[in-house]
Amino acid sequence: MKWLLVLLVLANAGFYAYSQLAPAAAPAVVLPPEQHADKLRLVDVSKLTPVPVIAPSPLPASAGAASEVAAVALTPTPVQPTATAVCLRWTVPSPEQAQIASARMAALKVSERTLQSAEQAKVWVYIPPLADIEAAKRKAEELQGLGIDDYFVVNNGGRWQNAVSLGVFSTREAADRRVVALRDKGVRSAVVRERDDTLRPATFLLSNVSATQRAQLERSNRQLRGAQLVETVCR
Repeated sequence: MKWLLVLLVLANAGFYAYSQLAPAAAPAVVLPPEQHADKLRLVDVSKLTPVPVIAPSPLPASAGAASEVAAVALTPTPVQPTATAVCLRWTVPSPEQAQIASARMAALKVSERTLQSAEQAKVWVYIPPLADIEAAKRKAEELQGLGIDDYFVVNNGGRWQNAVSLGVFSTREAADRRVVALRDKGVRSAVVRERDDTLRPATFLLSNVSATQRAQLERSNRQLRGAQLVETVCR
């Protein structure tokens, strides 16, 4: 009986040691009972209606304007081009003034070409003096409307004041051709004069005139009574 008692003691000691050394078992998770399990059903995914994609709303007008303003602010300001050279037509009413004008153009190193020479002027095509300078200017505007730009309003206080010069020529034949061309354009009041007391204007075409040169030429033009300096088409 002693040996049975010893076995029981050893068995109890072993069980106690095992219970102390073995890891504790994780508590069992008890799931709640299913609710309405009889109402569950399988769904075919291919038959599902896709959810519509909502497009983002546009920015308010004020926000769009602000964006445009920001874009403009970031855009570099273009550099303004410098003023380009121009062509001028300078007409003076006498040979003496023509010499002064020629000297001035040479001093300024302006490229020029003589369209009408006072020294060679023998025959003059012109519209006789009008009532006053305003009437002469109106007649000049009419000429411009007819496509005629090579004219000169006489305003030097002399005998031919308020006349409109339409060219000076070295021969009568050249002057007559000018009159015919003017009549073809609608000018009926042009006449020819070849007496010694006729006006002898000179006209120069100035090319590639810079802004600085033009300012000095305009100053010289004001010093020559009756002279006319105007911008013209380069040719």
